[in-house]
Amino acid sequence: MRKLFIGVATTAVIALAAGCTPATSAQPAGTASGPARDTKSISLFMTHMSNEFTITLSSAVEAQVAARGYQYKVYDAAQDAAKQQTQIEQAVSLGVGAIVIEPVSVDGIVPAVRAAKAAGVKVVIVNQKISDPSAANAYVGADNVATGKAVMDQASADLGGKGDLALLLGPMGSDGQVGRSEGFQKVIDANAGFKVVFQDAANWETEPALSLVENWLNSGKNIDAIISQNDGMAVGAAKAVSDKKLTGKIKIYGVDATSEGLQAVLDGKLAATIGQGTAQQGTLAADAAADLLEGKTVEAETIVPNDVYTKANAQAALDALKK
Repeated sequence: MRKLFIGVATTAVIALAAGCTPATSAQPAGTASGPARDTKSISLFMTHMSNEFTITLSSAVEAQVAARGYQYKVYDAAQDAAKQQTQIEQAVSLGVGAIVIEPVSVDGIVPAVRAAKAAGVKVVIVNQKISDPSAANAYVGADNVATGKAVMDQASADLGGKGDLALLLGPMGSDGQVGRSEGFQKVIDANAGFKVVFQDAANWETEPALSLVENWLNSGKNIDAIISQNDGMAVGAAKAVSDKKLTGKIKIYGVDATSEGLQAVLDGKLAATIGQGTAQQGTLAADAAADLLEGKTVEAETIVPNDVYTKANAQAALDALKK
């Protein structure tokens, strides 16, 4: 049986120790670590701002930061780990009080995270873990291994544990890719009837996924299901499958339960999508940052559970999103 790519940064799936992180006082002016902290400011660092998931997440952070009475700034790293590291360093040098980071890389931004915390900045990681959890004050988000397993479990139930699979992956080395790939593999290993015939990274984007799946379909190899690590890529896969008039014959699965993904489930283009409580992640991450600035104790890790959406329950989820 062919193994899928887990990615180069396997340390992303190191389990975080249970417990709480106590807050410490803001850094006073004149220390060697940098300027005094502005304890009424929170900055958000996003991997990118090019799809519904990241926009929903960032909007939830922004709304809750404002509701808590804090100043707010967002940075877009455009999926560039070096750029995100520079952005974090810049914010620290300007005296930001707390930062919320959706990391581009599990390893690449760790030095900047450590430096920020050492300078007295409160650091909350959201949605995707970093390889050294102790570098931050708290993590809020999904368990990407559990998410990957959940979507593959749904495919296994639908396919009876056998079939030829094609896998659409996120950016290699990101926690989303690493963790979800590990979750995929757990289910594949447990089902001898599964065979991975294609897999490649489409970096969370629709058009690259469309092109990849077109090439796979043109190869002549059999595909029973396409498992995508997010809804954007799943929608691209669905377009390629539709163009070949194979809708319904090849089952497609996504992750994130975006409005686009949920609508595709209702339209019969996707078999299912897995929700990760996107807005809830953002709200809880903002609360963690504000609580730390206010001297409150914050959980070291807060995991938002997964939900499986099929035709049976996708409409209710879509209606809730529209509200």
